[in-house]
Amino acid sequence: MRTTARFASFALLTVVAVAVAAGCHSAPPPPPPVIVPLTDSASAALAWVQSHAAPLAVGDSIPNAAERSQLTSFAGDARVIGISELTEGTHEFPAAVGRILFALADSANVRALAIQAPMAETMEVDRYVRTGVGDPRRSLRTLASWRWETPEMLALVNAIRAWNRTHDATKQIGFYGFEIPTATHAVDVVNALPDSIAGTPLKSWFRREYPCVLRDEAARFGNGGRASDSTFWRACGTVANAAVDSIVALRARLSPARSAQVAFVEQMARLVQHHVTTGLRYLPRQEVVADHVMYLADMLGPNAKLFAWGGDVEMGRLTLDKTTVQTGQVLGQRLGSRFRTLAFLFGDGAVRARMGTFGRNGEPSDLTTVTVLPPTAGMYEDVLSRAPIAAYWLDMRALPNDIAGAWLRGPHPARLITELYVPASAQLFETPLEFPKFFDGAIFIKHVTAPR
Repeated sequence: MRTTARFASFALLTVVAVAVAAGCHSAPPPPPPVIVPLTDSASAALAWVQSHAAPLAVGDSIPNAAERSQLTSFAGDARVIGISELTEGTHEFPAAVGRILFALADSANVRALAIQAPMAETMEVDRYVRTGVGDPRRSLRTLASWRWETPEMLALVNAIRAWNRTHDATKQIGFYGFEIPTATHAVDVVNALPDSIAGTPLKSWFRREYPCVLRDEAARFGNGGRASDSTFWRACGTVANAAVDSIVALRARLSPARSAQVAFVEQMARLVQHHVTTGLRYLPRQEVVADHVMYLADMLGPNAKLFAWGGDVEMGRLTLDKTTVQTGQVLGQRLGSRFRTLAFLFGDGAVRARMGTFGRNGEPSDLTTVTVLPPTAGMYEDVLSRAPIAAYWLDMRALPNDIAGAWLRGPHPARLITELYVPASAQLFETPLEFPKFFDGAIFIKHVTAPR
């Protein structure tokens, strides 16, 4: 990969140099791309797509009645609805997520969006969309990923805040993360509870005992081994439980105004309690993340739905390279038909990505706007891009038992572009998919642009 990336970089610089040297000399326009005829089965698949595609007006912030009805039918009685951002770094995808979110919040009791980001830090964004407290720009920056610190994400957060201002508590939309790389921020919030509210004895106990969570994290990821980890986590489990009980009792003694101040602290303390409890179970990563998703769903209530936004194929019911089990696989096993999942695909355009890895130490190149090569024959995107609709979604749970359905079931390759994309090695950024085995449906946008 590194050698290929260096070659691609050299080739790109050569092309730029030639273009500059040419100056004002006009060059003939590039030839149009060759459109490879579809096979009979792919042609039948395209015909099925054209007759079943539901338009998605990404640029319009208000879903129409037809969209709400179709998406509500797709959501059904699902408790968790997942969406996999197979290609990251596009301007259009957050808008598509927002449109689906608001349609389902309006008609299917979806009560929160959960993104693949740190849980404690993202709760600051949730506090903002519900109460207006906080700085959304700063909160998105603390999520420590270029994908979230964009005008597109800020627009989505502010759209959720605008929704919540005009809806009562039973209809509000929350904003969460479903990963816990560390509970440091949650511990800091609890420890920052003012003495004037908590009282000196409780504050002293917090300062002395509560940092055990951070020591436990170091033990778990260090070389102490499972015996050492268990000792730490069990001891801290007692502390985490006692902290929640103390804060609940404290809120009961306070005035309504002061109790509201402590509500966010209690939310963080419960998150720490969940973190420690999960740590004691020694689960593989995909089981841990699924536990976090279900924790959020349970927090919303038994009848509320959670919309979960995963990077790459996180929300797919599949295993990559026969070893990497995705969270969607676990959610599908736990929830059965109460888990629905969508895949995001696109036809052509540009994304925000790194062109490759350069330097002796393997330091990554800077993020830049990269034009993605057109899909090749046999890819899902090649067929989907031929439908005459700019953006649409497909419910693929009931594919026909004919050659169209056989083709759409796959497996066929689809792009999987996260932070890295090297056009010279485009085939390395493809992965085989199957519908509806891996995903119940797909969102397709014909042309995408890079985030601002």
